[in-house]
Amino acid sequence: MKETNQAVPTTAPTVVAEFPCSQTQLRCWILDQMKPGNPALNVAVRWEVRGAIRSSAIEAAFRTIIQRHEILRTRFVEVGGRPCQQVVDQVDFRMSVIDLRNVPADQREARILSIGEETARAPFDLSQPCLFRVSLLMVENDRGFLLITAHQSCFDGWSIRVLGREVGEISAAIEAGRSPALPELPLQYGDFSLWQSEYLESYGFEAEKAFWRERLEGAPYFEVVPDHPRGPVKTTRGSILSVAKPVEFGERIDAASRQHRVSLYSFGAAVVSALLHRYAAADKVLFGSQVAGRDDTDLENLIGVFINNIVLRFDFPSDMTFADHLRSASEIVTAALNHHRMPFNKLVEMVNPMRDPSRNPLISVNFNLQKAFLEDQRYGGLELISAPSQSPGVIYDLSFMMIGRPSGWRMSIEYNADLFERRTIEGLLDLWQQIYEIVLERPSALLSSLIVPEREIFQQPEILRSVPVAEQVLSSHPSVAAAAVVPTDGGIGSYGFVTPVPNMIEPLDRLPETLMTYLRSQLATPAMPQGVSVLLNLPRKFDGTVDRDALTVPVKTAPAVQVTPAAGKTSMPIDERTKALAAIWSDVLDVREIAPGDNFFSLGGHSLLALRMLSAVRSKLGGKADLELLFKQPTFSGFAGAIFGVADGDTAAKDDNPWSVSVCREGTGPCSLYTLNHPFLYYRLANELDSTVSVYNANMFSADLDGRLASMSFEDIARRVVERMGADILKGPIAIMGLCVNGVLAMEVGRQLRERGADLRFTAVIDAWAPGFVRSQPKLRRLRWNGERRLKRLGYFTRKLLAGRIRLVDFLREFNFSLGLMTRIGLQAGAYSDEEEINARVTDLLVDAARSYRPAHADGNPVLLFRSEANHPRARKLLFGWGEAVAPDTEVFDLEGWHEDSLNSNSIKALAAIATHRFGGRSTN
Repeated sequence: MKETNQAVPTTAPTVVAEFPCSQTQLRCWILDQMKPGNPALNVAVRWEVRGAIRSSAIEAAFRTIIQRHEILRTRFVEVGGRPCQQVVDQVDFRMSVIDLRNVPADQREARILSIGEETARAPFDLSQPCLFRVSLLMVENDRGFLLITAHQSCFDGWSIRVLGREVGEISAAIEAGRSPALPELPLQYGDFSLWQSEYLESYGFEAEKAFWRERLEGAPYFEVVPDHPRGPVKTTRGSILSVAKPVEFGERIDAASRQHRVSLYSFGAAVVSALLHRYAAADKVLFGSQVAGRDDTDLENLIGVFINNIVLRFDFPSDMTFADHLRSASEIVTAALNHHRMPFNKLVEMVNPMRDPSRNPLISVNFNLQKAFLEDQRYGGLELISAPSQSPGVIYDLSFMMIGRPSGWRMSIEYNADLFERRTIEGLLDLWQQIYEIVLERPSALLSSLIVPEREIFQQPEILRSVPVAEQVLSSHPSVAAAAVVPTDGGIGSYGFVTPVPNMIEPLDRLPETLMTYLRSQLATPAMPQGVSVLLNLPRKFDGTVDRDALTVPVKTAPAVQVTPAAGKTSMPIDERTKALAAIWSDVLDVREIAPGDNFFSLGGHSLLALRMLSAVRSKLGGKADLELLFKQPTFSGFAGAIFGVADGDTAAKDDNPWSVSVCREGTGPCSLYTLNHPFLYYRLANELDSTVSVYNANMFSADLDGRLASMSFEDIARRVVERMGADILKGPIAIMGLCVNGVLAMEVGRQLRERGADLRFTAVIDAWAPGFVRSQPKLRRLRWNGERRLKRLGYFTRKLLAGRIRLVDFLREFNFSLGLMTRIGLQAGAYSDEEEINARVTDLLVDAARSYRPAHADGNPVLLFRSEANHPRARKLLFGWGEAVAPDTEVFDLEGWHEDSLNSNSIKALAAIATHRFGGRSTN
């Protein structure tokens, strides 16, 4: 039996509304683009129906609901590479009715399951409205089953409850000849999508990002080692094993939750995280879960997809009792739920994990605990009863589910059948129940006492034994200072990481090939790592040992795939197509140039940007590339080679870094201070510093400020600074300094320097408020602050004029009104010098780029804040608004002089003394 969307209008539907997609809809769209008709995105529901069943009344009820809820009359279309949702005026819904009353009683259940599986897996076409279908299976005159399948882009678990109530009430009203008693709907799903779009631009969303950035910092990718190796791409073939628990079990977990003063969900999350900690022998466990996302009461009666994924991280630094772990787990769950408005796809964009087409981003395991969405209830002569539904396809490797019904709790594990054997899941389901029994009886039991039986995994012992051997061989190479080898692909392979010796002569880019050749001469083929990467430093734990969980294995790339251009497209020479492709990447990613080795995702790309890029490739170049290909070939050269059929060496892109570095003074020692822009302000500082310190100035005074630099992100601008510094950042202690917006840039440059392994001694930030902080203040407060600053500025420069330390013309140039007046009347003194002009343009460019920049949380970067007389003393207390981006005890130093003047006054000696001290030297004065 083949079913499609059960809405076939006789005339073309009329679009009555268009909205942006919600973030969950965007994720569904992306997943559907990767695998059109993906059954894992279907939501399958099964209800048992008893009593006076009249199919016409039930179908009429569904028709009424479809007209009542716009989301059930919605389709998705692509505009410029970005999807949007369109609501149509009506759809011609039809409910299938299948009569099984003549099927022998002993064969009915199998027939119901077969039909249920088929309807659940039938694909949806997102371009067609009404992503929703229903079948009624009649098994007896007064008993049947409703099989409902909806696409996840328009339906979630809570919607089941809403749908059940409305089907029951409307069908009962039809039978009774009355109007249904349903609440008015003040909102539709499109209104929620509009609200979410606005929320993502709000200050509140920035707080959400800050929480999740800190929570997931340094988090590994957690997974349970599968029985079978992963294929090149993720599969959705799944199965589910369940066990029904007696009513008494529910009473016991309710009582235990009350006793420990935690929610039932927190108790369940603590059990599952303890299980995974012991089963996977992992000290960090992460799994996903879902929240309803209906914070407003006006959303409670809507059908739609409000659900959102959150990531729960549990750390196990040492052994502890279950009771202690439960308290910690409850705090973790509560904090995550308090920050549940971070859309999962935005979380993926922010964390930007390594893309692997064979894995989900961020989470491989999921957990949910909830009461059944459909309440068993009688509506007139009809009774609706919740029944276990069938899985149309799996999203996660493993999904632990607990569903509470009046008859008791049902514990289920849904699993990817291409990765796990049934017997493995049977053992895991038994272990889950055993751990529940242990912690219910003895909450004081140590987690180490939870016995996990030996698990037989045939594929990995030989590889795991070879890991230390390969590591030993790598460490023996004369160019290697330290090495670490980690298992990959669930233990069926390995990958090496090395740090080079300080005095290495060979270019770093050749070292991996040299080491792989060396390994082949020393190791048998089964023990060979898949590859080797060079790092500046191996990540370390507090005890000094290598933190292997923090080592990220690069995604394996598949061989280039030849893609045939679309019919009717004019063939372009390879070099022209490559340039056109580079222009598309540059435009989509907002970067000036693309180098052959640039990784789409490392440049800030994410799935939505990928869709835009692929849409442009299809329309401009005729290539039929898809997301799966991009995940396999994420570098520019690899992607170009795949769609054009050229080798990596045939692709090239111009490298034009906008930054240049000048030497203010060459020191005699290893320490280096890099200043940002304002090149002429820092020469005096260079002379005041200890003679061992080299002082450099990085500036954009020679850059093309009208080119793509103007649209480059703040992070990319900082990255180019670090790239221009080159290998010098690793030669010894380093520091970074910036004034005003260049101080903001110094914060990001400092973060990236530490990421690259530099010995960053301090970041000096002069008169730089955190981006967005001042704008976030109430308007009256901002007006008061600006008024104070103007009066203070006038007083400062007036005193300077009266003391004879500034010429009248220079005094007038300090104020916009008098400067503008001199310019209008044609006075030469009112014109900017070339240096002032370019400095103003560079400053404007950085200010514009900084508007969308949000600094990362403090990561140990030692920040020194400096306040000139241009800022009120309150800046000290407020730490210039940097909040969690700096440590609470960050020092703030006062400088004499107004803004730039502070670098030409007596304060320069104090600044030099502080900098020299932080480098561990002594000032020249």
